[in-house]
Amino acid sequence: MRIVFFSHGTRGDVWPAVALGARLRGRGHDITVVTAGEFRPLVEGAGLQFGRLPVNLTEHLSSEAGQRLLRRGSAAVLRDLQRVYNSHAAETDDAFVRHGAGAEAIVAAPVTWDRGQALADALEVPMAILYPVPVTRTAAYTCPGLTGRSAPSPLVRRASFDVAEWIWRRSAASSTAAFRRRLGLPTDGATTYRRHQHDGALGLCTWSPQVVPRPDDFLAGIHHTGAWTPPAEVRAATDEGLPPELEAWIAAGDPPVFLGFGSMPVLHPGALLEDVVAVARSLGVRAIISAGWAGNTDVALPDHVRLVGAVDHDRLMPLCTAAVHHGGTGTTAASTRAGCPTVVCSVFCDQPWWGNRIVQLGVGAHLPFRRLDRRRLETALRDVLRPEVVERAGALGAAIRAEGDGLPAAATALEDWLVTAEPTPADGTLRRRRRSTAAA
Repeated sequence: MRIVFFSHGTRGDVWPAVALGARLRGRGHDITVVTAGEFRPLVEGAGLQFGRLPVNLTEHLSSEAGQRLLRRGSAAVLRDLQRVYNSHAAETDDAFVRHGAGAEAIVAAPVTWDRGQALADALEVPMAILYPVPVTRTAAYTCPGLTGRSAPSPLVRRASFDVAEWIWRRSAASSTAAFRRRLGLPTDGATTYRRHQHDGALGLCTWSPQVVPRPDDFLAGIHHTGAWTPPAEVRAATDEGLPPELEAWIAAGDPPVFLGFGSMPVLHPGALLEDVVAVARSLGVRAIISAGWAGNTDVALPDHVRLVGAVDHDRLMPLCTAAVHHGGTGTTAASTRAGCPTVVCSVFCDQPWWGNRIVQLGVGAHLPFRRLDRRRLETALRDVLRPEVVERAGALGAAIRAEGDGLPAAATALEDWLVTAEPTPADGTLRRRRRSTAAA
């Protein structure tokens, strides 16, 4: 079967599509992953066909302007991203039509699911959704991305998903409607999100139920298979193994603290490096700093602090005693699976939600990155290195690893669903019409 995956965002958003695609390719399916150009090596390295989307989100957020927006918070970033996406709407539409040609099924991740659903309607094929973040409607917790805070009332928690849906619809309605017109489809009276809230839909969750348990009110079609592990071909394609000299340095002393600052808006890298050196010295720990910008500073580093570029978190974190990072879904999964006490320094979107979840589990601390300074970093690390926190984090990591890899079960769930799956039902105003031009 020809299955086309659409995904966009940072690597944490994209690798689940590549991982699932690689599993399905191994089962004989024809797989294309359509995403930003920066991920072409990852997609093709996993043996999959690549389709390019025009916006490079990582490059945009790494620019000086993007870093300053990240410092301002989620609202400013989301407004800017909507502006960027709208400015590339025509190119994005072209990419969906071109790379979706001949698809027998579509799998879409958030950000791409509106256009993915429009294309699925035009081709009259089923579409499943990847959920790397718990944004499926429930009364068990508030919606990630809308707020990191919890709410005491189940009604309020469920309503938070409705608010998030309304915000998303308002921001994406015009570009989605334009794409549907291009495909010869009427405007949809319900959002993609709402159309998938039924038991016949398929949603695939990528996080561990040890970290976020499956709520009792999840629909039957939401599959919570356990945390996904990248297949060997996906891991090899990232080319982020541990350098031999780093492995030797780690083995020569006590397990270090990992600080992954690569995804944080660090406007003054020299000052941050000095803070990390001072905190490591004060706590009597060694530290590994992962950040591409760090090599551009003139800060002299002592023997107990090492700088590295991008590294494989799944290989490095089990060798560390604690982790400090931005709270992205993939990085949080890696630190909890490794059993590392974690300090989340959240920047935007779902990161504060993951930070608060780490605190609720008793395995770490959370503070917004804009508030990070030497004193707060030392206080947070001192807190998570307490024996009781280390013990809880270790037990959580062991429980996650005992689940095994959820990816094979997810691939089986998708294959089984596709045997009888039908195009996503719409509201009464939508008339399904096959348009050969949709794949032109």
